[in-house]
Amino acid sequence: MNQTPNEMLKQNLRGLRLKDMAQALDDVLQKAEKEKAGHLEFLAMLVYVQMSAMKQRSLSRRICLANFPRDMTFDNFDWGFQPGLNVEQLKNLATLHFVANHHPLLILGKTGAGKTHIAAALGIEACKAGLRVGFYKFQELMSYLYTTLADDTTDEAVGKLSRLDLLIIDHIGFIRKKDEYPSLLFDLICACQDRVSLIVTSGISLEDWGMAFGNNAITNDIVDRLFHRANVINIRQAKSYRTEGPNAPQLTFPENTDS
Repeated sequence: MNQTPNEMLKQNLRGLRLKDMAQALDDVLQKAEKEKAGHLEFLAMLVYVQMSAMKQRSLSRRICLANFPRDMTFDNFDWGFQPGLNVEQLKNLATLHFVANHHPLLILGKTGAGKTHIAAALGIEACKAGLRVGFYKFQELMSYLYTTLADDTTDEAVGKLSRLDLLIIDHIGFIRKKDEYPSLLFDLICACQDRVSLIVTSGISLEDWGMAFGNNAITNDIVDRLFHRANVINIRQAKSYRTEGPNAPQLTFPENTDS
């Protein structure tokens, strides 16, 4: 049975792996006829469908590979909740100039202040810009690098991380320590310096980092390199999203029945 030109075109588009153009062909034809579009306009509309779908799949793939904790974007960020947050500064950082310049960003504040949300949202903006992003909890990152010591692949692992455009290290604080952790982190920071933009979040003061890492000398070197040309978001007097935010549990107390 002979194929219609429409069916043949769809088959050829699928053969060229342009499945989105094939799926949208009928709709785009109807739209072109309705708008009395010319051949070039019709072709432009059809190609736009394919390009948009490819960009969306590429974005989804980058977001998946980055391993963000959950849906934390600026679309669902409460800009007015945190009184100690410099909103203008954060919106300027969302333009990603610091990433383009390979500068670090430190986000400091107590637990529940929204540090992880800010870091992840900036990471998603970077993914939208076509950049390669990696998101790691501090404990997970240190555990991962520690395991590479067993098969002598540490340099390879550090090299892979240093080829990202943006590396996010979330929740630096008191963790289960290994003697090798400070040196591993120092090697990573050195490999990333002036090559990869780093976002680091922490709920403890910088003075406590030495105690958290277990090596004051190396910690001082780490802090020194992180602060080189760094941007800093310091959320002072922060409210906690977990206990005071819109989704915080409402505590109720039984009425006093004593007479």
